[in-house]
Formats: sequence, structure tokens, C-alpha cells
Amino acid sequence: MKFLDKKGKLFGKINIIDFCVIIIIIVLAAGAVYKFKFMDKTSNNTAMQPVTYTVKVEKVRSYALDNIEVGDILFDKTSGNAIGTISNVESEPATDYVEMDDGSIVKGNVENRINIILTVDADAVKNESGYFVNRTYELLIGSQKKFMTKYFECDGYINSIQE
Repeated sequence: MKFLDKKGKLFGKINIIDFCVIIIIIVLAAGAVYKFKFMDKTSNNTAMQPVTYTVKVEKVRSYALDNIEVGDILFDKTSGNAIGTISNVESEPATDYVEMDDGSIVKGNVENRINIILTVDADAVKNESGYFVNRTYELLIGSQKKFMTKYFECDGYINSIQE
């Protein structure tokens, strides 16, 4: 018996293209089973615990501060999921490095810009991989994300995480 016959069928029974499609479907199904059954990052029976983290938003105009209030819910812009409640809002002058006429580099204030530090309270699961808000949103110090509230949208990064 030949591997491929004149019509392009494997062992005279199934077309080679149909065989490839079946193999791809089997591999995708096996991957889905592995992901959802065996790769459970955050177990559903793990208790949630309160976590406080800070988000730093750099070099925004001062009127942005007026659009953020304590008690606002913070959302992840990409997924649209709530990732905590703002418990404190602070601001500081924005700074940046500037090259002077003599070639030296100095750190100075950026005109008409401030940095906003948001303190956010959330419930998260802690495991060996880190903290997961809503069991899916991973908190990593230094990770840059798109955040939003009801009246404010920005790019910021997670500055610190505390239990």
C-alpha cells in the first residue's frame, strides 16, 4: 500500500489537506484543554486579600488632577475591568533632564506639568508568580499600563505594591 496515491490521498482513504486540518484541530483542542485545565494561575479556591498599590502618572497638565477623586474606581483601559478603588491622590511637580547650552545635563521642573500618584485599594490573589487583581490582572512593579476612571484616562506605571 502506498503512502500517497495518484489522487493525493493518504493510504487511499483521506485527502492530505483534510488530514492537516484534522491535526490542527486536535492540536488546538489539546492546547485549550491544557490552558484551562492544567495552567490555572490563580486557583478559584484561593482567598482574596486586600492589596494597596500606587500608580504614578507622569507629566500631565494640572487640570487632570481635578478629574480624579478619592473613591473613583480605577479601570484597566485595555480590558475595561475594574482594578481597584482610589484611596488617595497626590501630586508633585514633574521633572525631567534637560541639556543646557554648555552641554551639561541638569534635572529641572517641566513647565505646566505635574506627576500624579494614585493610591489604589484592591482585592487580589497572591501566589508565587505575584499579585492578581480579579484573579486575572497581574500587578507588576514598573509595568506601564493604560488606566482610566470615569472622567480621566492616562498612561502610568505601577510604582509600589503593599499587602
